[in-house]
Amino acid sequence: MIKTITAPESYENLEGKFIFLAGTIDNGESEDWQAEVSKYAEGLETTENVYILNPRRNDWNPNATEKDIEDQIKWELGALKRSEVIIMNILESSKSPISLLEMGLFGKDNPGFYVFCGPGFYRYTNVRVTAEEFGIKHYSDYTTDDIKKLIKLIV
Repeated sequence: MIKTITAPESYENLEGKFIFLAGTIDNGESEDWQAEVSKYAEGLETTENVYILNPRRNDWNPNATEKDIEDQIKWELGALKRSEVIIMNILESSKSPISLLEMGLFGKDNPGFYVFCGPGFYRYTNVRVTAEEFGIKHYSDYTTDDIKKLIKLIV
């Protein structure tokens, strides 16, 4: 069974494999690649419980209160810590400062960390060199279908 858990849903009492979808959200203004990948993953067959942790909230308010922002950050950090696999997709048109922070916090020496980031991203060289230096699997020429293929291999 593969199920998507979307912020702020609880994942605390669940047992199984956890995959976190990190990367560009841009306050809800970017392409919703997370929904496409999650929908695909839920159609896959598996013998174990797999949970896709999606930080992108359908009800996110760009004018959120400090408390709402803090709750979201805590949900994401907890989900990142809980996940065996982190798939990060940094869209070329974005700034994605939080993604860069998360890559620094969770990518180093993590065999389950994958970053998708093309050469059009304004900090591409930073991402590429950091990935090389710390053994992060980096894909620079890709589509959302490539992320789906990776999910299929992982589950």
